[in-house]
Amino acid sequence: MITDLAWIGEIDHRISAAVVFFVLLLLLNTAPKKPYFAFRAGCVLALMCLFSWLLRYGSDVFFAEVHWKGLAYSVRLLILHLLFLFGCFFCYKVVPAEAVYHGLLALTIFGIAWNGFKTVSSLLLLESVSTIWSRYSIMGSLVSYFAYFLICVLCSILYKKFVREPPVHAPPRVMIILSGIFTFFLMALEYCGRVFTGNTAALFLYYLCALLYSTLNYSALLMIAMLDSFRHENRTMHDFISNKMRYYEMSHEGIVTLQTKCHDLKHQIAAIRSEAGKADFEEHLTELEDSINEYSTVIECGNQTVDIVLTEKNILCLPHKVKFSYMIDGSLFDFLTEREIYSLFGNALDNALESASKVSDPSNRIITLKSNARSGLVVLQVENTFEGERMLEENGLMHTTKSGTGHGFGLRSIQHIAEKHHGSMSVRTENGVFRLSVVMQPE
Repeated sequence: MITDLAWIGEIDHRISAAVVFFVLLLLLNTAPKKPYFAFRAGCVLALMCLFSWLLRYGSDVFFAEVHWKGLAYSVRLLILHLLFLFGCFFCYKVVPAEAVYHGLLALTIFGIAWNGFKTVSSLLLLESVSTIWSRYSIMGSLVSYFAYFLICVLCSILYKKFVREPPVHAPPRVMIILSGIFTFFLMALEYCGRVFTGNTAALFLYYLCALLYSTLNYSALLMIAMLDSFRHENRTMHDFISNKMRYYEMSHEGIVTLQTKCHDLKHQIAAIRSEAGKADFEEHLTELEDSINEYSTVIECGNQTVDIVLTEKNILCLPHKVKFSYMIDGSLFDFLTEREIYSLFGNALDNALESASKVSDPSNRIITLKSNARSGLVVLQVENTFEGERMLEENGLMHTTKSGTGHGFGLRSIQHIAEKHHGSMSVRTENGVFRLSVVMQPE
């Protein structure tokens, strides 16, 4: 049977941080799990414990000087942070910004749990109060684990109560810089805790300051997520209002087109009533029938909001002589809100119509829309012909050809919707055809 000293010295002190990080990996992530999740999670736990044990063992055996030992402990914290990020990508379907944010949150909650428990322990030690968890025993170790896990659970619940989603809309470069700054200061704090805590009073002050710092970091991270969510909501609402205004303008254009067509029909009816028109009666009837068929098409695909958008875009294609074809099951998009549907389909088809209508050959003005479901994912694909060159930005978006403000906002809005639903957006140009693909995972 393992002794208390062997448990504390050989196991607990060397893997306890890894276990806490692993628990936070399970508590914080809400993204869809990847196949064979249990196996993947087991592999991550084994890696965390292995690296933590080896790094702590190496620092205990090879570094006798306190400064080198403090540096080694700081490096161990960095390695566990990187393994946490690896675990996010290995076990969950997350976007980079989400993984980076959860990595920072895990570091901070780990600091709160660790320093909070140590603050109480060192205070009681300072007052010469003996506690079960301050003794080097298996029972004391289990009590400390219970305290760590309880604090982690409470911090995770508080996070999920106030934050609806991590700041996935924040630029990845900003999140990486923020992660570097936070990690550096936490490593510096870990180093100071190993080097400048030579007596009990200093140890208590260190843990108290570290606890306050970790708590401030935690509050800052919650504020960052809430502000990003608020900013994204405002931007989405602005997009929704802009789309509505654009729809009103387009509806006006459609009404004008219909009025023009009605005016033409009056002339055609007058021509039929004339003597010359009676001779070509069948030909005139065919023209009237074609005109009516063009403007009486109402698209029904299984989702009322999608029907409205597609019907409107279909009418707008007619005056530009753009051939619009579609093969879509609207019920696949029932998991989207009305605002998201307007933004997704409206922006995609507006961009397609703008490009296709500028093709010099009317017979080559084509827009094709398709949707399908496979492997639990919903795929939307919009293709349109275009002329000229299209330049891709570094993030895969297109340089806009529009003038004025808000350049490229449409595609960015589509990208945000895809990422919100654990998917992605991609664009390609090939042989005069622009292809937009959106992949999403229904909740």
